[in-house]
Amino acid sequence: MAVSSSASKQTVNPFLRSWAWKREHRPDKDRFDRPYIHKMVVDGCQHTLSIIQAPFSIRGFASTVWDSAIVLSKYLERWPLLVNGKRCIELGAGCGLPGITAAYLGAAHVLLTDLSENLPLLNQNVLKHNLVNKVSVAKLEWGQQADLHNIQTYDVILAADIMYDASLTAALLTTVRCIALASTRFFLAYGRNRQAEETFFEQTKQWFSVEKIDAEKLDDIYQCVDVDVFVMQKRRDL
Repeated sequence: MAVSSSASKQTVNPFLRSWAWKREHRPDKDRFDRPYIHKMVVDGCQHTLSIIQAPFSIRGFASTVWDSAIVLSKYLERWPLLVNGKRCIELGAGCGLPGITAAYLGAAHVLLTDLSENLPLLNQNVLKHNLVNKVSVAKLEWGQQADLHNIQTYDVILAADIMYDASLTAALLTTVRCIALASTRFFLAYGRNRQAEETFFEQTKQWFSVEKIDAEKLDDIYQCVDVDVFVMQKRRDL
């Protein structure tokens, strides 16, 4: 008797399924030097993204595709209406995978932001995927009014693996409050690098409602126990 694909998914150990795509155990060549190959389906057509990564610099700054970025991107792919026709911004974009995914899913415009050192890499990934008419790149240091001055409000905010430094939480939330409308949804994913988690959610509750996205709503394959995804919106009672 033939076994359906959905049934076979349920019988495979979830850890083994995630281990097939997870990145953090991969050698440095895969994580920093070679492009990350990401396959996605849009309107029944398969697309292959080739995301350029960057090794560590003298400042210790590196841009790699983290597991959380993959989980978030695959979540958007499963629910494309979350970004279709929307103005989107990615914070701490790194390689820009979630933002580039949003562009492929029909976002009206995407702004990829990061520190100035990382902008050349983001521009390379935008050019490589012929997205210059839909995706822009800009410097954004959280909490800096000079950077925020030229940035608009957005319908969707995306961020992956930015929960690494509790000292940055206040600046991050200042930025989010400035660029978010009452209707804006902020999708945040992070993995084991979550040192700021407690501080972040303690400070967040003053301004935002927070909902953890259930595993059932994530992609069947691209999810794992050490990556959480949340959606936040400005509190309506303020």
